[in-house]
Amino acid sequence: MFSNDPQIATLSIGREIVELRARQGQAGVLLERESRSQSRRRGDVPVTQVLLANDANLRSFMRGEPYQDVVQPTLSHLVQSAQTPTVVDAGSPRIGDPLEAIRLLAHAQDESALIGQMMAIVRSHGANTAFFVLTEQARDGEQQSHRILAGSDTEVTQLYVAKKWYATDPFLLHASRSHLPFFSSDVGLFENLSGSWREMGEVSRHFGMGSWIVMPAHHPGARRFGALYAANNHLPSENGEEPLRRNRLIFQLLAAELLNWYARQEKALALKISGLTTLDLQILNAITRGERLESIAESLSISLYALRRQIVRSINAKLRTKTVVDAARSASEQGFLAIASERKVGYVIHSARCGTLLRENYGIPFWSHFNPAGLDDAQVFPDVETAQRTLVMIKFPQDECEFRRVDVYHTATTASIDDCAAAGIPRWDPSTMNGGSPADDSATWGTLGSPPADYH
Repeated sequence: MFSNDPQIATLSIGREIVELRARQGQAGVLLERESRSQSRRRGDVPVTQVLLANDANLRSFMRGEPYQDVVQPTLSHLVQSAQTPTVVDAGSPRIGDPLEAIRLLAHAQDESALIGQMMAIVRSHGANTAFFVLTEQARDGEQQSHRILAGSDTEVTQLYVAKKWYATDPFLLHASRSHLPFFSSDVGLFENLSGSWREMGEVSRHFGMGSWIVMPAHHPGARRFGALYAANNHLPSENGEEPLRRNRLIFQLLAAELLNWYARQEKALALKISGLTTLDLQILNAITRGERLESIAESLSISLYALRRQIVRSINAKLRTKTVVDAARSASEQGFLAIASERKVGYVIHSARCGTLLRENYGIPFWSHFNPAGLDDAQVFPDVETAQRTLVMIKFPQDECEFRRVDVYHTATTASIDDCAAAGIPRWDPSTMNGGSPADDSATWGTLGSPPADYH
């Protein structure tokens, strides 16, 4: 993920614990507000709101904050501490082909980028407000947690959480049980609503959300589902639902891809935490296919002794299993083998003068020849056009670069040193603090505000 380590503050307010987290993301500062009950009564579940901490969102967010006097000073300090002044603002994403825009969601490096892309898509398809609710359920169907990706009108999501409408929301209840879209008129005439449903309707209309579509997204057998809420400021009686109905397939694809993004992130994080290497996964996949250790050792060109005495023991230690068969079963259940078996081809930028582009963080490039310290993988781009845009952003001459094709796991946003070497890219040493400066001092730190002339 692109985001750096978060700034965190935990507040105990009455019967509630509020945890605030802020960190710099790909598209700006990302703010999380998690609320949970101290009493842990039945029906009380943790809810996390996620938003881009720009001025408009923060003003709206604080208007809906139930503990404004306590939260405001802490939140302001966290956001200020998390900001990185060198971030390059890429602006709002431009939407041409909606299917291509939805496909590119998979390459969002974190939720800050995801929010901007989500809002750009819904705004070009008949809605001006949107948020995405990711819900975890217990085996009995009870809600366990919610994560709300707030695209706009963040005061509304604050009220939604403060009043615990998620517990009685008819849209969310429908989404938990169905794959079909649910529209604002599906709850009946506004005049006939009562209780929390009536209150939700009044608040929605007050904030200019007259017509709604809620699009569910599910994965087979999973206890997690998503619900994309999108609304415009026209009432159903004013044909406000018509553009939402007309574009329902776009919203369906968008909701599904948002859920897929979270699933990929979860698997990739679990795989990283496990410590399993590419070689480990190759071995476990072979075990799953019924291969014996002797044939695996031969096919991978390693000694049987090393495989049995070193690699298999290491795999069992990482997965806390006793046999390699148990390890293969555990890896399969956690989805690691699916990750290993599903591959994609991406692109890595390589320059003969500067080496491999390992990272572009906040507009600052990190090259393998000059600043590889701590970086044992290289940034992977989905296509040449995206790689070229990055070179434009960091003001590096494109005619000095090659775009090398690399084979990586389908969830990967980076390529390991081994992946790069397999593609013919020279290895680098991530323990090197500085590889030395090139003759013309290009791609190294210069005087602040005065980049080298030939860097453009």
